[in-house]
Amino acid sequence: MTLTLDTKKYAKSYNKLQDPEKALQAYTEVLYLNKENVDYDKYVTADKTAVIEEQKKAFNEEIKGAFSNSLTDKAKKDFFNMYKDVLKEKASVKTNVIANANNKAVVEVEYTTLNLSDLYSYVSQLKRAYTDETKDYDTEHSEEFAASKFKDIVNELETKEGSRPLRIFMVKEDGKWTVKSSDLYSDSLGKTFGSSYIR
Repeated sequence: MTLTLDTKKYAKSYNKLQDPEKALQAYTEVLYLNKENVDYDKYVTADKTAVIEEQKKAFNEEIKGAFSNSLTDKAKKDFFNMYKDVLKEKASVKTNVIANANNKAVVEVEYTTLNLSDLYSYVSQLKRAYTDETKDYDTEHSEEFAASKFKDIVNELETKEGSRPLRIFMVKEDGKWTVKSSDLYSDSLGKTFGSSYIR
């Protein structure tokens, strides 16, 4: 007896199982990396403002260690935009769904991002260079000088690959996928692409 299998049917089912993977790839690229991804509108639902604000919050906490509290809100906003421009150019993600059932999924994320842990060192070097050159020992002035060079600093930052993938829990809501906000690791993406939190 010969059985005829409809391979198109199975291919369609397989592709459906990969939807969370496509969704998280688009979610990460569009929201965190400022990239375009045609799958975003098709597969993703998210509160864009809230997601980006979490990333910005992580970033502002990170730069506080280098610039103390002297930065204006405008400077923080400008720095964040500069940072995102470089992320778009240098960072990358690769997603892989490892579980998908009953409108819930677990997706692994391999990633490369900017290594912000070097930020303090770069800023300190610029402050010291300013003081040595000008003999001006006013720390506010040296910090202003370092801040004026932020675009150069962030372009100099090296990228770093995560030592192991992040595992992100996703849920399907109204036909589209989103990161579950109450999940233990749901904020890992914001920290990974907003601070020196690289696992």
